[in-house]
Amino acid sequence: MKNMKKMILIISVALMIFIVGCSSKDVSLTDIKDKLKDTVDFSTFSKEEDASYLKDTFDFDTDKIEAYEMYGPQTNLNTNAVLLLRLKDASDASEFKEKIDAYKSNLVEIYKSYAPDQAKLVEDSVYEEHGKTIVLVISDKSEEVKKALADLYK
Repeated sequence: MKNMKKMILIISVALMIFIVGCSSKDVSLTDIKDKLKDTVDFSTFSKEEDASYLKDTFDFDTDKIEAYEMYGPQTNLNTNAVLLLRLKDASDASEFKEKIDAYKSNLVEIYKSYAPDQAKLVEDSVYEEHGKTIVLVISDKSEEVKKALADLYK
């Protein structure tokens, strides 16, 4: 019986991932940002206009990015960030996820000893892929961000 419950859970999770992964609702970066503004206080961020920030911070191949919105922390005392990417090709998403994961791991290492609350924010961050769109939000409002994105992509 226990194995059956595990199997049902695994199949349910796989099905959910498949359904979410296959949903190709095209939502603009502006619509995502506007939806997130209901949850996240953007006045606590600095907007990064220069694409070199993406290269320097994440080691992204900026030639593979169609559009982006990047909001970083105003000081290096916190880790808050919102990254919205529109890739030219959805097949590049796994490459970008690897670089985002490396960035997050690095932040956790940096902050865990002197600002463990900030390290926890990074660990609890929201990462979602929707076709060619990638969303990363590091905030103390992770649960609210997840709900906002779910509403946007339903």
